[in-house]
Order: sequence, then structure tokens, then C-alpha cells
Amino acid sequence: MTMNSGTGQDGNDSLRTISAEALLQDIRSEVALTIIDVRDRPRIRETGTIADARTYPLHQLGSRLTELRHLHATPIIVVSQRARRARNAARELEAAGFGEVFVLEGGLHHWLELGYPVEERRESSPPSVRP
Repeated sequence: MTMNSGTGQDGNDSLRTISAEALLQDIRSEVALTIIDVRDRPRIRETGTIADARTYPLHQLGSRLTELRHLHATPIIVVSQRARRARNAARELEAAGFGEVFVLEGGLHHWLELGYPVEERRESSPPSVRP
């Protein structure tokens, strides 16, 4: 997995990030990872999301962490529209003990600017995990 160490908007952020290019390469190489999209469902229905992403709106993430426990040792990529919510979610996941958490640089906005693929989500889709 190709990652970067990033600095957030507050200048004190030590969250790890992954570029859209590196994530697409990892997906195509079938690297074991889990993508979590923390945007609200209306936004996900509007723009789609990265294939196989689990959808956990940020306001529900804390109450649903037990659903993710089995992913404790799996790299998790957190996605939001422009990475702001993803940073908050990544901090929450790290505080809950998840060790390999990354934020998608530029969020789905940048992913779409690059013309990278998304899948439509008309209704809430059951979560899936990349092997």
C-alpha cells in the first residue's frame, strides 16, 4: 500500500493519507483493504462511491464501530467528499484502536476529477469487504 504522512488543515494532524492514484493502483492490484465512505446517503446516491466501499455516515460511525472490529488489522481507507469528514472519521477509528487508517487525499471530489470509476448506489447497499 502506498501512503503518505499528511498534515491537516489545523497543522497538527498526523493522519496518514493515500493518493487517489495509489488507491486505484492498490484496488487494481487487489491489495487487501477496506474503503469506508463517511458521506451522507443522499450525497452517495448523487455521486456514487468507490466500488466495494462500505457506507457509514460520519454521524453513525461511533455507534457502529463494533461492526468493524473484524477489520482491526486491515488497512482502512476513509473517504468523504473533500476529506474533511474523512479526517474526523480517521481520528475516531484510530482512537478506537484501528491501526492502519488512511484518508483519501482530496476525497471523492478529487477521485471524480481524475475520472476514476465509481459505482451507483440508489438504495443503501450492504457493506462489502475486499478480500
